[in-house]
Amino acid sequence: MPQGAYPISRFLRQTITDSGLCRSEFVQAIGYKNAAKGLRRLDEWLQNGSGDEGCLQKIIDAFHPDPTALEHALVETERIHQREHDEAVREIEERERRRFKPFVWIHTVDGAHSFLTAVAERQVKVLRLPDGFEHLSEPAKLEAVQRRVRELYQKTGGKYIGFGEILRYRYASDFDHSIVLDIDGSVIEENGSRFLLPEVWMELHK
Repeated sequence: MPQGAYPISRFLRQTITDSGLCRSEFVQAIGYKNAAKGLRRLDEWLQNGSGDEGCLQKIIDAFHPDPTALEHALVETERIHQREHDEAVREIEERERRRFKPFVWIHTVDGAHSFLTAVAERQVKVLRLPDGFEHLSEPAKLEAVQRRVRELYQKTGGKYIGFGEILRYRYASDFDHSIVLDIDGSVIEENGSRFLLPEVWMELHK
């Protein structure tokens, strides 16, 4: 939605108009000694339909707008925000579906404890699969994954420095499904749920 077009934004803009004050006078009237700070807080509501709740409460306390109209504006704005969020998530999901490539995630005893270890975790815990993997049949894909995890376990001795022992593997076969494997490559769970890389998960849940 264009900035300033939210119901609560229109409601507050009308409140300012009815007050007969300019914006800088208005923020001073609601209690901001620092006009620049007050204008920033006010503009958040006027442009984005959301902002500092303390600012909104100051307006309510100072000008006593119609509570029914205010509640209606807030509810309608929340509905619009939710719809915008849902649309944004759908767009991200569609983009990530197009980009998706099968991978294997290594589950270990320990996880990341800081930003740096989270970056390292992303680098060492993802097993990408070889070129041409997508052209294999599903049974052949699973066999290739099983060989890959067995080779990795032998190579690492079943441990990752900083993350401890390898517990299991999760093969993300497509965007919506995953398969859980034991350390020897045996299938533990064949019809697992969606498993996303950390950065994709954060995009969808921010």
